[in-house]
Amino acid sequence: MKRILIAGTHSGVGKTTVTAAVIAALKRRGYSIVPFKVGSDFIDPGFHAVAAGMPAGNLDSWILSPAQIREILHRRVPPTAVAVIEGVMGIYDGRKGGGELGSSAHVAKITKTPVLLVASGAKMARSAAAMVGGYVNFDPEVHFAGVIFNHLGSASHFQILKEAVETSLKIPVIGWLPHNLDITIPERHLGLVPAWEGENLAQLFTYLAELAERYFDLDAIIKIAAAAAADKLPPVTKSVLPQRQLVKCRLAMALDEAFHFYYPENLLLLEALGAELVPFSPLHDARLPANCQGVLLGGGFPEMYAKALAANQALRRELKVKAEAGMPIYAESGGYMYLAQALTTIEGETYPMCGIFPGRARMHTNRQALGYVEVKGTVDNKLLPPEESCRGHEFRWSEMEAAGSSYLYRTREQTFRGERKYNCFGSYIHLHFFSNPRLPQRFLKLCSETFTN
Repeated sequence: MKRILIAGTHSGVGKTTVTAAVIAALKRRGYSIVPFKVGSDFIDPGFHAVAAGMPAGNLDSWILSPAQIREILHRRVPPTAVAVIEGVMGIYDGRKGGGELGSSAHVAKITKTPVLLVASGAKMARSAAAMVGGYVNFDPEVHFAGVIFNHLGSASHFQILKEAVETSLKIPVIGWLPHNLDITIPERHLGLVPAWEGENLAQLFTYLAELAERYFDLDAIIKIAAAAAADKLPPVTKSVLPQRQLVKCRLAMALDEAFHFYYPENLLLLEALGAELVPFSPLHDARLPANCQGVLLGGGFPEMYAKALAANQALRRELKVKAEAGMPIYAESGGYMYLAQALTTIEGETYPMCGIFPGRARMHTNRQALGYVEVKGTVDNKLLPPEESCRGHEFRWSEMEAAGSSYLYRTREQTFRGERKYNCFGSYIHLHFFSNPRLPQRFLKLCSETFTN
């Protein structure tokens, strides 16, 4: 399996730009690219998915076991394709300061993937070699195969850094980017603006591909990725995916500008369990897809489309009626907000939502939660019993005011999260189903057994 991991010395060093440029350039050269992101982020993978022309997966060593991470690579990356993995934060930054769990370095080691280190060379000369050497020598088990410097003043500046690093460390410096590039990747309160909203992404990726051709040694990058194929990953011995479909179920899945945050691996598992996923748009469709037995509402940006969501009264009404009739609905983050009584935007404007849960979602100007979450079920929970756990991630700028008391989950800190009502389950947490495949299996079983149109 050809593969490469592009990591940074720290956040903001330009690894997303470099990764997108490499993906766009290799695709233009005719390579099939399968993109991945270390961690639980949805935004960066959205850009990489557009650049590569296929969904981007998440590889998170806190949520997933090493075997599960390797299985995802085995299943997603054909022999002729190249896996391009973007790191998270700095290469050694993980869940805690004292361990590697959740870090890009850990994923590189688990998957035996060579690392291309992105570093800022601004206002540095030979000292850049000392900086890079610190990263290289910090963990000898990480295979650093090359360096790309960002924020440089000129080609001569690049040559100085290249000589310093290659003389001292024997690691090739295979590219650079100038500090004054006209690259605009707009940002949103959750991070980068999702690819759904990029009107000029085609032009952006063309520009990035041209930058990569001009400033990177793409042939060297291809050779690094190809050389990794000789270091084979252990085969899948015990798959997360069932050998046969366990449940037959037709599931309506929200997918539009407002709702599109799904882990591809979750969708893969749902389909393997027996779900037929039928996309629909809470923004544009007046009705749910026909003959569906349940609804999946992922995260996204409902606050940006609150007025339009509120205007689609027919669909909001149908969701509420079917929820009251017993149709199972699973909602995360933005989808959870959509099931509330109302949503209040940052500007203070309030719009009616589906009215299934009693709370009211309110946006804030500051972040309300960020981080990993491990939850167990509450008593009489149809999805997750108290003795089982599931892992995920939470990143939000809203809170649910006057929420109901029929809680869905409890955390290790004994705080309660989410709500359940009828057969509806909602929370701000994006759970990764690979961390407990029994949860989606129970949801699909509930759909197939309790609701018929």
